[in-house]
Amino acid sequence: MNTIVNLLDKDRKTILKGIILGIVSGLLNFAFITFLNNTIAWLIGGEYEQFNLGYTIGFCLIIFGFIWSRRELSFIVIRLSQNLFWRLRVEMLDMILQSNHEQVNKRKEKVQSALLNDVGILTGASLSVIEFITSSVVVISCLIYMSVLSVPLFLTTLAVAIVGVGVYQLGSGKNNKQFAVSRKLEDGFMKYFISILDGFKEIHMNGKKGKAILDKKIKPIAKDAYKNNIQAFVGFLNLQITGQVLFYILISSILLIFSVTFEIEKITVVNFIFVLLYLLGAIETIMVLLPSLARAKISLNHLSELKGELENEERRDFENVRTIQKQEFQYIKAKDICFTYFNDEGKESFHIGPLQMELQAGEVTFIYGGNGSGKTTFVHALLGILKPTDGAIEYNGKELTDADYEEYKTLFSVVFNEFYLFDEFYGNEDFDRERAAEYLKLFEIEDKIAVTEKGFSATALSTGQRKRLALIACLLENKPVLVLDEWAADQDPYFRKKFYEEIIPMIKNQGVSIIAITHDDAYYHCADKLVKMEDGSLLDETSNIQNKKQFKINEN
Repeated sequence: MNTIVNLLDKDRKTILKGIILGIVSGLLNFAFITFLNNTIAWLIGGEYEQFNLGYTIGFCLIIFGFIWSRRELSFIVIRLSQNLFWRLRVEMLDMILQSNHEQVNKRKEKVQSALLNDVGILTGASLSVIEFITSSVVVISCLIYMSVLSVPLFLTTLAVAIVGVGVYQLGSGKNNKQFAVSRKLEDGFMKYFISILDGFKEIHMNGKKGKAILDKKIKPIAKDAYKNNIQAFVGFLNLQITGQVLFYILISSILLIFSVTFEIEKITVVNFIFVLLYLLGAIETIMVLLPSLARAKISLNHLSELKGELENEERRDFENVRTIQKQEFQYIKAKDICFTYFNDEGKESFHIGPLQMELQAGEVTFIYGGNGSGKTTFVHALLGILKPTDGAIEYNGKELTDADYEEYKTLFSVVFNEFYLFDEFYGNEDFDRERAAEYLKLFEIEDKIAVTEKGFSATALSTGQRKRLALIACLLENKPVLVLDEWAADQDPYFRKKFYEEIIPMIKNQGVSIIAITHDDAYYHCADKLVKMEDGSLLDETSNIQNKKQFKINEN
């Protein structure tokens, strides 16, 4: 509940204005019904025998005042609902970007449900207070009953209804087009929302990427969608008000004109009027509102629960983090680190450690091992994606604390096994474009992809080619340490050989240290260190590749 209160607190004056207009609208509605009942009494009592200009002017003033207050109130409700809709979405995404990978990963379904369903339901509930639309069953029943009461009045009502439908059909085309534009904007929002979730490992390693997506993509979409939705909703609002005007004109005309002109019995007029008024009854309003309000309450509880969970977890501050430069890096060392996975029942499901490994500046380290041996878990713990449950990570002579992790993660550029290729170089807008073009030639995809001002011209390629683009994007970040998780697995034999024997030495010569998970045993000799992961433990097998290197030297 506090989430909604905090968001609406920014619109306190607007809400106060809406409350006052709501009271005024209610009083005018009551004045109309009172005036209507008085007129009915005058008709039945024989006091109204001919057209009275004063009574007509009174009705017109009340109707005008009611329509004005209702229209102003509706504008306020529409604006507040759109503000609520986009503020909730942007605030939730901002909170997600400040969370760590574990927090988001275990709540991914909750996050998707909150943003895609709960926020929409809350917005729909806020709009439902002005959605007083009578169901088709009630309309048909009332029309049938009206035709029995009085054919002339029924035909008059039907003519007014036809005019209303015609006006609606003429005006709804433009509004539908505006909603179509809004739907495309929604697709744009979903694109970047999914980018954040699917690419969260990359964002976790470089929070500026996520911030760039939020500020440069999602917020502009929110602004455009807000303006477009306002226009569309106001368009439909005008059509609704037109229908209401016709309805009140019909009531007034029946009482003041047709009852006299057609010489209809007073009791028939009274019955007909009350059938019309039934369409504005409170029962229909309550029936429409109750389901949406009930769903809104559930959605609000879910949003508040998720927000509370995220707020209670450790928060990230990546905007003010210093980026570690390549020349600063000396070494990182894993000192007896352990990590344990627990199942839903809280029991241990997998454990690695204690593990020790050191990476010196300029070194190339390969890690291999069977599936499920713990390679990826170890690398994630070394990167800071997973916080070790025991042991420590030492960087340049200092053991990391929780406060050091955001800066420490700026050491790394990573291509994960389940990687995400962003459509632009978020967080690295000033990349070297000439160098990027050279990399495209080196990776032999310059005939398929070009370098643009923001990134690559396309990303819809094969998995192996997309991995090449992901690696190029990492190299352009110019980070001290490059981490690859089975990068070469999707490359053909020719390019795999080129990668190990040409590209890795080139990267090393640029002063970049490399950690690579790989099963390509034919190229283990290309590493400075070889480590085997087995049953959650590390075994140093560097001596094996040193012997192989010596053998190759002797061969040559």
